[in-house]
This record gives sequence, structure tokens and C-alpha cells, in this order.
Amino acid sequence: MALDVVTSASAVPASEVLSQIIEAILEMVVAANNVFVNKESFIEVSTYLKRIVPVLKELNKKDLGNSESLNNAIEILNREIKAAKQLTMECSKKNKVYQLMNCRAIVKRLEDATREISRALSLIPLASLDLSTGIIVEIGKLCENMQTAEFRAAVAEEEILEKVESGIQDRNIDRSYANHLLSLIADAVGISTERSALKKELNEFKSEIENARLRKDQAEAIQMDQIIALLERADAASSPREKEMKYFSKRKSLGSQPLEPLQSFYCPITRDVMVDPVETSSGQTFERSAIEKWFSDGNKLCPLTMTVLDTSILRPNKTLRQSIEEWKDRNTMITIASMKSKLMSEEVGEVLHCLEQLQDLCQQRDQHREWIILENYIPSLINLLGSKDRDVRNQTLVILRILAKYSDDAKDTPDVQVAFGNCDNLQF
Repeated sequence: MALDVVTSASAVPASEVLSQIIEAILEMVVAANNVFVNKESFIEVSTYLKRIVPVLKELNKKDLGNSESLNNAIEILNREIKAAKQLTMECSKKNKVYQLMNCRAIVKRLEDATREISRALSLIPLASLDLSTGIIVEIGKLCENMQTAEFRAAVAEEEILEKVESGIQDRNIDRSYANHLLSLIADAVGISTERSALKKELNEFKSEIENARLRKDQAEAIQMDQIIALLERADAASSPREKEMKYFSKRKSLGSQPLEPLQSFYCPITRDVMVDPVETSSGQTFERSAIEKWFSDGNKLCPLTMTVLDTSILRPNKTLRQSIEEWKDRNTMITIASMKSKLMSEEVGEVLHCLEQLQDLCQQRDQHREWIILENYIPSLINLLGSKDRDVRNQTLVILRILAKYSDDAKDTPDVQVAFGNCDNLQF
């Protein structure tokens, strides 16, 4: 926990330190009402601390002498309450999305501080200070409550974090997933779902990540980079023009020829490129469904090494899966970029084959639909609605309807608005 400059109880009179502690508590109580994430936890901690104030005021009336135990207790109280106040102040000002993504760590810091404050209270030599019975009983109850207090992120916040973790692990999530996730985040932290408001919040989130790098907190920065990469798939993350520039910058860097899959991409059992590669206890990787069928057929030996396998161990090979998905994305992007000229062919069969490929790509992933829009397929498809071949017209209309349904960004451009308007007016 980041700490303020700690005033040692031995450096100044105990009465002055107690006054500083009381002031810090009152400041934290006010700041807790301005926190957006984990607010209930902050309010609970501030409620505990408010109960400490009368005790501290009573202590301030006593001749505290130079008790080492009491000085130690006061020093711990001073340090932990100032740290809790600083955390509260930070969370009343920092970016809301950043706080949400860190909510588990924040409640852990609150819980640790509460435990330490409880320990400090238990170190106060009550018997020697001539405190009232009521004060002594109150301290005992307070210590017990604070020592056993447990803080957790709210249910809605936990659900969002689980969706974020799932989205990071599954690189095939589409734009609608990111849009829905961003909407949930906006509701949780109380911000507008308007594109401009969401983009502003995401930009502030990125700034907080840069601050984490400046603090040399690389682990946090890497984790937050993954979250940003996930949220940037949402429509609000960038304008159509920004998406277009990012897409063509990446596409031009890929070359023009699809790549053959690496040998490691193939499952040794199915001989097909893997979709869900898992590693067995022998260290070999197979397609999950294939190795599970291998086990269900009664086989206990590794198909490659013939060593005995622990059938309960199947570890997702995330690195290999990511490589396979990047290879697929690369080839798909190149394929989409190279297909458009085939729509102009005079051979009806070639045009139909190209349209079938386009439809398959549109139905596979939202990302593919976006790439097709960015490659400016709409005008070419609109032209095909005038084809003399009925199958070409019908196939084209199916694709246009898919694009019209799922491509909101494309509708913002005049040409596509006209195209989709024409599409809506056409019937099979």
C-alpha cells in the first residue's frame, strides 16, 4: 500500500499524533462518499474508523506518559489510517474503469489495513490508562469486528471481471461481446453509454495505465494492456476513420500471400489444424476433442510417446492457440483483400463461389464483417444486385442484409447508408 509520510509517534507528542489521526479519519469519511467503485467497502471501513474517534479523543485527555506499547499502537494507527485515507482519496479521483479493473486489489488493501488497525487497537494498554468500562468494551468489540471483517467486490463487479478474463482468454470474441462488456462497465461505474463518453473514459483509462508504467508496476501494466486490447474491439473505442487506418496499416504489413500452417498447428491424431489445443501429462499437444475421444475409447498411452498418461490432466496450450488464431486472422485478412476482383468476373460460377466464401466469412465472425466493410465491398455488392443471374442477386442480397444488420459503423458513411437503404427496399 502506498503510504503518506508517516509521523513517528516518538518524534512528536502523542496528543498531536492522535489529533492528526482523528483529522485523517474525518477526511476519509468524507472522501468515502465520493468513491465510485467498491463504495460499500469504503463506507464500511469509514464506519469502523468513526467508532475509533471517541476512543482517541478519550485517550487525548489522559496523561499517556512514555509507554512503548502505547507509542507503538499509535504509530501503527497513524500509518494505516493515513494509508487508508490516501487510498480513499485516490479512488475518489482516479479513472472509474481503472478502479473497476483493480477492485479486487483495492478491497484486499482495505481488508489488510482494517486488520492492522485492529491489531494496533489491541496493543493499547487499556488497564493502565484508567479508561471507562464503556470505552474498554467498545474497543474490544471494535477489534473483533475489524479483525473478522471481509471485503469483496460487488457481485456486478465480479461478473464484469469474469467476463473480462473470459474475453482475454478467448481471442475469437466478436465486437458485440466487447460492446456488451463496455455497456456493463458503463452501468457499473455510472457513466453514459454515449460513444463520446465511453471513448473519453477509455482514454483516461489508458492514461492510468501509463502512470502504472511510470510507477514501474509492469505486471499491472501488462494486465491492463490486455484489458484495453479487449475493450478496443468495441465500437466506442475508435471512430470509423481510426478503425480504417488501423486496419490498413496492419493489412499492408502482412504481405499478399497466405501462409501455410506450421507443422505444430496440426493435431497428431486428426491431422487437422487444431482449434482447442491441449497439452497432456506427456507434454504432447492434441486437439481437445480428439484426445478426449482417445481416452474414452479406453486408451491410456500417449499416441506419440506411448508413455502412460494421467487422463485427468489436459492443460490448454494458450500460446499455441494464440499462434494458430493469429495465423488464421492473417490469412483471412489477405483472402478478403484479394477476393473483391473476382466479383467482377464474367464467369457466373466464379462470382457465386466468391459470394459463398464471403457469406461464410460474414457468418463466422463479426471481425470478418468489419474487414469486408473496410475493404469497401459494399459498392461492388450493390452492383451485383443488377446481375442477370437470379442466384447471384439472391446470394448478394443475403450478404448485404448480414452486413446491414451487424455493421453500425458502416451506416455512418453516406454511400453505405444509400446502399443499405436500397438493400432494405429489395425483396427475394
